[in-house]
Amino acid sequence: MSVPERPFTDNQVMGKTILPEFPGDEKRWRMSTMEMVHVVFLNNGSVQKITHCPEGMSFQSWFNFLSRSTVDRYEPLSGGRGVFRFEPGEIEDLNRKALA
Repeated sequence: MSVPERPFTDNQVMGKTILPEFPGDEKRWRMSTMEMVHVVFLNNGSVQKITHCPEGMSFQSWFNFLSRSTVDRYEPLSGGRGVFRFEPGEIEDLNRKALA
């Protein structure tokens, strides 16, 4: 899956520019170098699959660790999915902390 160069774009409506609305910090949302951890849930709410999971750690434990260790990073999506958004290098740091 490729990441768009600009996740949010300005819209032209009847010749006027309508700026996008950003939840929270605009600079964070405009970053195109953002790294993501994708999560897929089962119908009962437990984690079926999650990316960047450290070796030897269960998917559910990795999700619980990320949920408790980060603030304002998780975005629920439709279809039993979700995504954590991180700045470059943060996932590696969290992997080290989870295994410590």
